[in-house]
Amino acid sequence: MNSPSTDSRPKRLLSLDALRGFDMFWIAGGENIFHSLAEATGWTGAILMAEQLSHPEWNGFRAYDLIFPLFLFLAGVSTPFSLGRRIEQGADRSQLLRKIIQRGLTLVLLGIIYNNGLEIKPLSEMRFPSVLARIGLAGMFAQIIYLYFSTKAQYIWFVSLLLGY
Repeated sequence: MNSPSTDSRPKRLLSLDALRGFDMFWIAGGENIFHSLAEATGWTGAILMAEQLSHPEWNGFRAYDLIFPLFLFLAGVSTPFSLGRRIEQGADRSQLLRKIIQRGLTLVLLGIIYNNGLEIKPLSEMRFPSVLARIGLAGMFAQIIYLYFSTKAQYIWFVSLLLGY
């Protein structure tokens, strides 16, 4: 006798997971495939892809410049799914806030360690800004806004930050 299974796992938005996987492929070094292919073969298509998968010296824009903003976008899009589900389940907002701040500050700290290593340096010689710090702080503030503000207030935050930037 077969009984219907009740899957208690949260439903996933597969398109979000697929796009996140695509972005993580490039973050993890996927561009090296095209750089190596272009160098080994000299194929025009591989050379064009390799060019798009490297940052321009100073001025200009290439496809590679979309990887970090896409990651931030995906983190923002996933917030209502992950945080919203916990709120709907009745999670304590102060506990959620603690986890949000802990995650954000952990990413900032990992960015500092990544840029400076584990050696003790004078503050004047340390590099603080990093991609990890930006992800940590942006995600932390966005999740705090989602956690404590109404939808209307979130739109006001969005417009204000966009215009202020």
